[in-house]
Amino acid sequence: MKIKIIATLGPSTKNLKTVREMVLEGVSAFRINFSHGNEEEWNKHLKNVRKTEEELRMVIGVGGDLKGGSVRLGYVEEPIKLKQGMELKMVNKVEDHEGNIPLPNDEFYNIVAPGDVILMDDGNISLKVEEVREGEVKVRALTPGKITSRKGIVIRGREFNIPSITEEDLNNIKFAVKNSMDYIGLSYVKSGEDVKKLRKILAEEGVEDIAIMSKIECVSAVKNLEEIVRESDMILVARGDLGMQFPLEEIPILQHKIIETARLMGKPVIVATQVLASMMENPAPTRAEVTDVAHAIAEGVDGIMLTGETAVGKYPVEAVKWLRSIIEANEERTDVKLKPIDDDIQKRFAHSIAVLAESISSKLAIYTQKGRMAIRIAAYRPKIQIYAASNNIKTLRKLTMVWGVKPIKVEANDYKEGLEATYQELLKNKYISEYETVVLTYGLIEEGEHIVKIKRKV
Repeated sequence: MKIKIIATLGPSTKNLKTVREMVLEGVSAFRINFSHGNEEEWNKHLKNVRKTEEELRMVIGVGGDLKGGSVRLGYVEEPIKLKQGMELKMVNKVEDHEGNIPLPNDEFYNIVAPGDVILMDDGNISLKVEEVREGEVKVRALTPGKITSRKGIVIRGREFNIPSITEEDLNNIKFAVKNSMDYIGLSYVKSGEDVKKLRKILAEEGVEDIAIMSKIECVSAVKNLEEIVRESDMILVARGDLGMQFPLEEIPILQHKIIETARLMGKPVIVATQVLASMMENPAPTRAEVTDVAHAIAEGVDGIMLTGETAVGKYPVEAVKWLRSIIEANEERTDVKLKPIDDDIQKRFAHSIAVLAESISSKLAIYTQKGRMAIRIAAYRPKIQIYAASNNIKTLRKLTMVWGVKPIKVEANDYKEGLEATYQELLKNKYISEYETVVLTYGLIEEGEHIVKIKRKV
């Protein structure tokens, strides 16, 4: 399976057995949402992932999404059941015991106006603003639904002037660094400068090996897409929030634009939100959901992320099984042509290696220190098996979200030694036979000769 499955951890997947089952069914990486839970719960998730990785002798990635400049509800004592046309109030409180919707955020009450439409729960709930008073907003429900604690909200057509990285985010970044997480999801990113800011913070924390996954989910992110992609390590198409900012009929167009931009710039791209949403309650997806996933596969995504389906859904393992089945049935439909991405010498070298391996129908193995060459080669979507070997487990964990790449741990002191160690590991694990053709390479280095080996016993 070349397209990767990333699963979100939460109450439905808090035990080791479930995590193990999901990995065996095809999950290669996990996500923790810092907007929910606490450090005790996140530590338990991390422990389960690392224990599964050790027991199964596999490489498994895990990262965390920052809360970012989002506006979220406070504590809702009992779920508020909405009926269409129902009137209620939003109040500037952390919690409320009178049936109102608590929303503790001063800026919200400063910018909201009568006639505005407020959306939450990935657009499933819509409220129209009828009246605005100091610290209080009267709204009318446009849709039925259920409001629960900590739901993110947007005002359609407006953006909140909140820093991309808040004080709470800084604490969560430190948690990610302390616990050697593999990537950080940057929420509500608006420009390339936001990505640079996070990278600077990580450098100040003394780490450079945590990948930055920028989430495209607001109007400014779409407007500044190219600069964000250029500065990021990975891109996530956050369709839930996009669907609250743009008309729903435009989301497929935006998804295609984001995927195409990321792929042409050689950056891994993942699609998320409401992938198999019906499986929150049901053991099988709808035909529309299956078609939606197949469409994303055909566009050339690196991975597909399950969110609520595995975090709080009733059928987390079944959702993974279904997603794997859809991927396996459709991934050969990926129609991305092998062509140079741009004039960058590293990318052109990657292209030439991909063309070579595909032209002789061989498997391809890359020894890599930081994973960059494996990512560049995978961006061309060659129709061959790609292995990426490294002595750096952090590098391998990040590659668990990259299209077509199978990470392998080897021990080596330099690149030449790494090539031989990679070849021997492939033989040992029966990924290749000694009579198979395999192309072995590493990325371009500034000093010394470069080696590309083609091995085959005759």
